[in-house]
Amino acid sequence: MAHFKDIKGIFFDLDGTLFETAPQLALAVNRMLVDLKMNTLPEEKISNFIGKGADNLIRKSIKFSSGKDANEFFVDAIDSFHSHYEQIAHNSLPYDGVMETINFLKTKGLKLACITNKPSIFTDKILCESGLNQYLDLILSGDSLEKMKPDPLPIIYSCEFFNIKTNESIMVGDSMSDVEAGSSAGANVVTVPYGYQSGEKIDSSKVDLAINNFIDIQSIVI
Repeated sequence: MAHFKDIKGIFFDLDGTLFETAPQLALAVNRMLVDLKMNTLPEEKISNFIGKGADNLIRKSIKFSSGKDANEFFVDAIDSFHSHYEQIAHNSLPYDGVMETINFLKTKGLKLACITNKPSIFTDKILCESGLNQYLDLILSGDSLEKMKPDPLPIIYSCEFFNIKTNESIMVGDSMSDVEAGSSAGANVVTVPYGYQSGEKIDSSKVDLAINNFIDIQSIVI
């Protein structure tokens, strides 16, 4: 397995990387679709729409369910989705090995951040409920900055926040949004095989290392 030298910061995506959020997201989306008098969707289909922010998730779900343009329903849809998801977001659980790995990296003195496209109201609920927020030095949500992944801004901002070079950081994620953001910023890119790829393959030359299990992160940093 490849190793990375002189790493000072590691940044993690949330949905599909740190936490398995699809069950709660799918439930909220389907409750939203019921409110809109549309057909519900299988969880695996909704999972394909995760990873590019809540607006994309809602629009794609409406389009696939009804064949209609989401703009006509979007205001009611987003209010409904937020209302339902806010009640259950905190039920999402971390993947195996996440808590122990984050704790291990913290003891090594690495700067740790969560960089997600999820709105902060939901990000905070999930991280606080799990207690993972106590181990993170920075949390950037989809509404924290003027741009979100796949734009490199959140990675660049995080490196400036920690006063480190981008090549001294690793972006860990499960989708091409994470890959593009990390690569464009000049960070090292590590991917996990599970999670939500928004229907896109993450087999890319921009990926420096594809790991099999989250816990593998403990052994890649020298």
